[in-house]
Amino acid sequence: MENLRKVRKIQANQKLDSPTIENQDDTHPALEAKVPGNVLKSYREAAQFTEREPIYHAYQLMSHPVTTVPLNMDILAARRFFQKQGFNQMPVLSAQHRIAGMLSIKDLLQFIIIEDGKVRNLNDKIVADAMSKEVITAHPVSDIRRIAQVMQDYRLHCVPIVDDQDSLVGIVSHSDILRSVTNDPPLNLWT
Repeated sequence: MENLRKVRKIQANQKLDSPTIENQDDTHPALEAKVPGNVLKSYREAAQFTEREPIYHAYQLMSHPVTTVPLNMDILAARRFFQKQGFNQMPVLSAQHRIAGMLSIKDLLQFIIIEDGKVRNLNDKIVADAMSKEVITAHPVSDIRRIAQVMQDYRLHCVPIVDDQDSLVGIVSHSDILRSVTNDPPLNLWT
C-alpha cells in the first residue's frame, strides 16, 4: 500500500478499476492480470509482519538513559539546555540522584523576561525555584494503559519510571507511546 502511489499515479476523485487487494486471493489469475506485479510484491511483503510481543509494561517502551536537570542550575542555563535537548519537560535530580521535581519550559518562562532584546533571569532564580515538586512516577512493570490514562488526565508530557529504590530508570513520554503504536504493525499495544 505504501508503494502504490509510486507504481500508479492517480488524480484526486479518479476511480480505480482494479479490484481491491484486501478482498482478493493474491494467487487469483484475474488479480494478477489487473494489478501490476510490483504492487502485489509490495503487498505480500507488507502483509508478512513479524509477530511481536504485545506491549504491556512501561519498561518495554520507556526511553533511557534519561536527560535530567540539576537542582541548582541557573534558569537561563536551563532554558538553553532545554533548547539544545529539544524537550518540553525533564526530571530534576537532587545531589543524591533522586527525583526532586519536574521542570517544563512553561515553568522556566515564568522567571524569564526579555528587555531590549536581551533575555534576563528574574531575581537570579534557579531550577529549584521553578520546578514542580509534585511528581507522578510509575514502576517499570506499570501497565502502559494506566500510564497513558494518567498522562491524559493530568495533562502530562511524560512520566518518570523509578525502581523499588526510587532511582530513575527511564521515562515514558507521548513520543514513546506514539512511536510504539506506529512501529508495532498489528497495533497490539492496547490488546
